Amino acid sequence: MSGHKRFWKAVSVAQENGLFEPRLDGRPIRLPQGKVLAVRSSALAEAIAGEWGQIAEGASFTPDSLPLTRMAGTMIERIAPDPQTTRDMLLGFGVDDGLCYCADGINPVAEQVFAWLSGYGIHPSVTDGLMPVVQPEGYLEAVGQLLATQGDLDLAVLGVLAQATGSLLLSLAVVGGAVSLVDAVLWANNDEKSQLATWGQDDELVRTMENREKDILDAGMFLTLGRQVSI
Repeated sequence: MSGHKRFWKAVSVAQENGLFEPRLDGRPIRLPQGKVLAVRSSALAEAIAGEWGQIAEGASFTPDSLPLTRMAGTMIERIAPDPQTTRDMLLGFGVDDGLCYCADGINPVAEQVFAWLSGYGIHPSVTDGLMPVVQPEGYLEAVGQLLATQGDLDLAVLGVLAQATGSLLLSLAVVGGAVSLVDAVLWANNDEKSQLATWGQDDELVRTMENREKDILDAGMFLTLGRQVSI
């Protein structure tokens, strides 16, 4: 999609074989590996169609212009055929999870996450230093068991959240409904806010924070809409 320009006139959503397909001039959207972009939630399909519809006539667009489409494509072409590969990749974030580094003490958001994780038998070690924290025996196995309960939609969202926040544990709590998106953004941007308070305005740092917030909120929207499936 990189470097492409809008070539379609109309955007619509059609139901086919129990799935909902955003369409351009009546034709399905083909993903990079050739699969049709189709999801179980009509609300998500409509939102994806809205992404394509808001691109101005003749305007160029990239995957960054279509975050919901990008997540749906990842879910359909990369995760669905082999979800365990994604779970293994995500587990790598948990090995040295950013939430476990608390130089200024455990903040309220981290406390919420740790309290929620305890219900799954997950009790991470934390440190106030810079040296890598060593997790207790059974920690990765317990996190892996929690990841095993996550479906394709959740895994697609976790992939975005873990990259944006640097914390699988926080991301799992967001997907599990234990931490709000607003609190996730506050935690993820805390270091940059401290730097701004100390050193003053830094436009590049502000852009980093804004991009991170957008990624987190887009992932939250994808999760919320994707879960709106009629049984």
